[in-house]
Amino acid sequence: MFINNRKFYFRLLLITAVTLISTLSAFSQKSDLNVKGKVNQKVKVFDLENNDVTALIASSGALSGNVQRDSRSANIVYDFESPQDKVTWTVIAPKEDDYVVGVLFSKREQTTIEISSNNSVLTAPSMIPTWEHRPYFWRQEMPGVLHLKKGENKVTLRLPDAKPAKATDKEGPRFGSGVTEKFHLFSIELGTAAKRKGQLERAQAMKGDTSWMIDGKYGLFVHWSAMSQAFVGDKPRAEWFQKSVAMFNVKVFADEVEKTGAAWVIFTATHQGFYWPGPNAAIDKIAPGRTTKRDLLGEIINELDKRGIRTMFYLHTGYNGYDPKEWREAVGANDPDTKRFSDNIEGILRECSLRYGKKLMGFGYIDGALSWDYPLNPSWEGWAKAIKAGNTKAVVGFSSNRGTGVSPFSDLAVTDSASDIGQVDAQLIGLGKQLGDVTNAWWFLMDKEGWLPNKQMNGHFGEGPVHSTQEYVDFFNNMEASKIPVTINIIMTGDVTDEHPLFNPKCTAVMEEVRKAIRGK
Repeated sequence: MFINNRKFYFRLLLITAVTLISTLSAFSQKSDLNVKGKVNQKVKVFDLENNDVTALIASSGALSGNVQRDSRSANIVYDFESPQDKVTWTVIAPKEDDYVVGVLFSKREQTTIEISSNNSVLTAPSMIPTWEHRPYFWRQEMPGVLHLKKGENKVTLRLPDAKPAKATDKEGPRFGSGVTEKFHLFSIELGTAAKRKGQLERAQAMKGDTSWMIDGKYGLFVHWSAMSQAFVGDKPRAEWFQKSVAMFNVKVFADEVEKTGAAWVIFTATHQGFYWPGPNAAIDKIAPGRTTKRDLLGEIINELDKRGIRTMFYLHTGYNGYDPKEWREAVGANDPDTKRFSDNIEGILRECSLRYGKKLMGFGYIDGALSWDYPLNPSWEGWAKAIKAGNTKAVVGFSSNRGTGVSPFSDLAVTDSASDIGQVDAQLIGLGKQLGDVTNAWWFLMDKEGWLPNKQMNGHFGEGPVHSTQEYVDFFNNMEASKIPVTINIIMTGDVTDEHPLFNPKCTAVMEEVRKAIRGK
């Protein structure tokens, strides 16, 4: 009888334990859900000590009420439907001080934004854009300063006059594709007035020289990507990376560039898969096997230089495209503290700049800077210094994607303009304005198929230019008159040889007409 009772109680205890564990597990999972059922990202603690400006990414805060992460843009949060809906970040301040606060967001109609910490509260009506197109999300500096105590602080954003969405309310464009109907939050930025002032002064002191771009009028952009396909073939270039570098005919490439009349070339150091067509010991230390013994980048610089054509590079930090997981892990992008990522990219840029010196005119296009790199709080100043290590006049272009400016250490207005024939709205450029104190410039593509041949070509080029020859000629003439340098992207085959054209002959024909109109020859 005693034995049977002992077995019974043991079984009862076991069942109770299993039930308790299951309940606690369910509760734990439920506690990570907000009202909408979206799982919150693990809350991050932000250390303000070493940064002039620290970006607090929206989805890295604690989400309350209806607020949820955007399913397509992981950094974004939205659905502020009541004054109780909010985002709260945990920050560590090195000392008691006052902080200037910027908010990066998108919303068509005006609302009220409130930022608070301890007993310090900032409130302002949201800014409504006065421009027609990009940026589709923008930066607003809040009036006054936010007082933070030394050590840990909770910083909260909410919309005091937020109301529930009506069933009849239209969803509108998704974040980054247009100005959103609902309030979509990307980040807030914190920095003391003194540190922000010092940052601006240092940025002004190291501005690159863009006068040669204005004088040169226009240049050529080629996405020689890890995802590029050969004229005939069925695999992305990353799968025959070494071969693609070995076969690259530099003189054939330079001949094709000369036909366009381009004063400069933005050549791909790396895009959609971090494969570098030349030596770079900094990359070899991070992830061996992604560089080449042949210094193709150097050969291109020298060959173009002989012809009076300058070279800048394009960089993409390897966040998407061909098998990015291994690279992102190696470079430090997935670390809780992303300083290793920032330092590694800085090391790659510095080694490149020192290798090519004054012949390399800079990195005119660092892609995804706002969308992908900004959330990792890199040292923009460190990156800019590295780019200028071998040439103090080198140009830096941190892409603002379809939003506001990234950093005062950018020299150019750099954004993906797709095939648009237009120009940056002048009201966006200048100190304290949306794109910052940068040189007005325009970047766009010609081919209907996009930026690069990422589908099998099967020995044929696509349809060719989006616009007519006359429209391009008129556009380049207008931009020359406005002293706005233009960089046009033309699709180039992954295999650069003399066995076939590198660019669509229809595109080359258009650029020859542009050359005659602008260069007179």
